[in-house]
Amino acid sequence: MTIIAIANRLGGHEILGRSIRSEADLMHLIEQGVPKATIRYLADSLGIEPKELVQYLPVTPRNLQRYQDKDLLSDSVSDHIVALAELFEHGEDALGKDYFRDWLHGSILALGNRRPVDFLKTHKGIGIVDREIGRIEHGIVA
Repeated sequence: MTIIAIANRLGGHEILGRSIRSEADLMHLIEQGVPKATIRYLADSLGIEPKELVQYLPVTPRNLQRYQDKDLLSDSVSDHIVALAELFEHGEDALGKDYFRDWLHGSILALGNRRPVDFLKTHKGIGIVDREIGRIEHGIVA
């Protein structure tokens, strides 16, 4: 998983309005805020509806309606979007796009028979899901 791949998943230079080539660039992007359009672009990259992605973000759909596509989101929402982009990139690299999408919605024994998508509302949950992907990647069974 590379920084460039994560930036591309967020829309690349066209959507972000800048090149992202390092962790420092990514951090600066988060601090400045990502454009609202990254939500649609990230959802499309996984093959889900933007409204599904929005339910994992620390912002209400009603509040998001007030933003134009080029408007920058808060640093906390931006941080969460970037964390999801990193997770989605890792998941697709490890499991393949279709399998990863199905896996996110399936009941996983190692997660207490809960669906991975149920963990995506918090950074802690994203970390738990990411570690589970790493376990699968390395052949570690729950």
